[in-house]
This record gives sequence, C-alpha cells and structure tokens, in this order.
Amino acid sequence: MLRAGPSLTNIHKDVMTMLGSKRKFATAVFAASVLALTACSSGSPETPGASDEIREQTLVFAHITAETFPYHDGAKKFKELLEEATDGKITVDIFPAGQLGQERDINESILEGSVHIGIAAGALATLAPIVNLNLLPFMIQDQQHMNRIIASEAGDKIAERISSEGGFHVVDYFSTGDSSIQSVGVAITHPSHMKGLKLRALENAALTDAMQSLGANPTPMPYGEIYTGVQSGVIEGATLDWNSVLSMRLYELIDHATSPSAAFLAYPCPVIMSNKFWDSLTAAEQKVISAAMTEAADFQRKLFIEKKDAAVKEVIATGLTITEIDQEAFVEALRPVWDKWAKQLGAEDILGTILSLRE
Repeated sequence: MLRAGPSLTNIHKDVMTMLGSKRKFATAVFAASVLALTACSSGSPETPGASDEIREQTLVFAHITAETFPYHDGAKKFKELLEEATDGKITVDIFPAGQLGQERDINESILEGSVHIGIAAGALATLAPIVNLNLLPFMIQDQQHMNRIIASEAGDKIAERISSEGGFHVVDYFSTGDSSIQSVGVAITHPSHMKGLKLRALENAALTDAMQSLGANPTPMPYGEIYTGVQSGVIEGATLDWNSVLSMRLYELIDHATSPSAAFLAYPCPVIMSNKFWDSLTAAEQKVISAAMTEAADFQRKLFIEKKDAAVKEVIATGLTITEIDQEAFVEALRPVWDKWAKQLGAEDILGTILSLRE
C-alpha cells in the first residue's frame, strides 16, 4: 500500500544514529562533502550517496493556495517532521499562494528540477491522464469515501499510473476538501438547473466533459482569478471547497451554494515529486521523506474536515442561501460519463473499486 511503512519515530532513531557517525569525520572532510552535495542551484544533491546516507539538501515545496488553506498546514507539518527526523540535514522551503506559478507551472518545474514537491489537481491530467478519473463529479461521495480510496488498491493503482504516464512519484495524497456548486442568481437543486451556467472549472478534460453533459458552460480559470472572474461576470459561479469560499470571500458575490452534505468533488490530490528526483535519493532519504509525508498527509486530511465544518458555519452566517440537491438525479445523469472516461483511460477496474467503496 502507498501509505504503509515504518513509523517516523523509528526512522528518526535510525537517522540520528547515522548522523552521529558522520560527526566522527574530520571537519575538513565534512565541509568538503557538504560543498559537493549542495553544489546545484536547486539545493538537491548532485552526487549519489550510500543507501544509508542522509545528505544535506533543501527541498522546494510549492503550492497555489493561500497560507490559510489546509495545503499550507500539511506542507508546514511535513517540513517540521522531516527537519526534526533528519536533525536539520534536510530542510524544506515552502512557497504558497502561487509564488512559483500556478499548478501547471509547478508541475513543469518539478519535472525540470527547480521545484521538488507540489500538490497536483486537475492540471496534472495533461501529463498523467489517469488523474481525469479523480475529477468526475459526484463519483467520490465525501472525505470518508476519499480516504477509503486512498487506502485501497485504487489509490495505489492511480499512483502507479501517474508515475508511468507523467513521470511523477506520488509521495502521498492531500485532500482538497468537499466542494459545492456556488452560483449567482440561480439555485441549483437538479441537473436541469445547470443549463447554460458559466462555471469556473479546473483545467481538466474529464471535469469539463462532465459539466458540459449537465448543460453547464465550464470556463477554465486559475484559482487565483476566481473572485475577479465572478465580480466581472466572466463566470457565474464556481465549484470550490468551503475553505476557499471563505478565504477568498466569494460569499460576497454569490447568492447560492449547494449543501455541504453533497460533494460535487472530493478528490484526493497527489503530493508529487519527479521520478528522476525521487530515484536520485538514497534509500534512507526516501524512507524518511515517505514517513514524514504520510504523517503530514494524515494530519492534513483530518484538519480539512475540521476547517470545513468551521468554514461552513461562517459562510452560512453571512446569509448565503444553501440548497439541497437531488443527488440521485445527478448520479444518474453523470454515470454514463464516469463509464466513458473509465473505458477511455483503461481504468474500469479502478472505477469499479472506487464505486464499491461508496456507502
């Protein structure tokens, strides 16, 4: 399983033992090795090390959301755990809020090597088509269903496909929360109410196809431009998680949102490195990074649920109208799209596992 592995506590003991032995070397020899290991501009080691070696290096972790969003909490937790476990040998620099570009830019930078870790959403599907499967609306019911998928064979198979198709190693999965449908003017309760609605969409072919099948007019738009997009009338709504509705103050512009009990999307976001960089790490480095990310991802997914509940209360308090949707009607309308994409991707088995985990 993707998330199986030794505990971070045990790994920390192993790492501390290794680090202690390093201190026995002469100061000059140690300094020379540090210079060699940190020679490249990205901060990652240039030369291969022994399998049990933890080398000095800095990992660049980039994401597109604000520091108030749970992506950042998960990244900070990973930084804290990894730096503690390696006694500061491996450090992590975090760049939130699109400082290093939007998702597509970050994905490309990971492959190029200037960024080491990112959180992937819809745009990754242009490089790893299997990601399309995650972005099919109403297929994943909620955070609990998502967590079951991550822990299942489906989570492992998706990670394997992302690696073979896109060249990315999936370290673990973060959550992007349960999203609703937010709209200006029209209340959404039935698929027929989606007709002609200009909704912001992630940069993803499967999601676009599904929204068009419901009669909506999906409009790809970067995350950071959604507020001005609604404000200017370029779009008439979005399908954001509740934390985003709150943090970007979208409730100031929209009139309606579908109930938090019905997730439009609840997909697992792969936390990725390039296969090339992952393979350049020693076995000890891979082990400690995996353990730190597993613990950080579990923390992040639990935190997302807590923050969602708080965000829902705050947004509802602003006077936004919440509507209950006919979930069965949406599932019936979208099931042919799920099957179409699963067949197109050669992922009927993965879809079958995902659906078997629904409650």
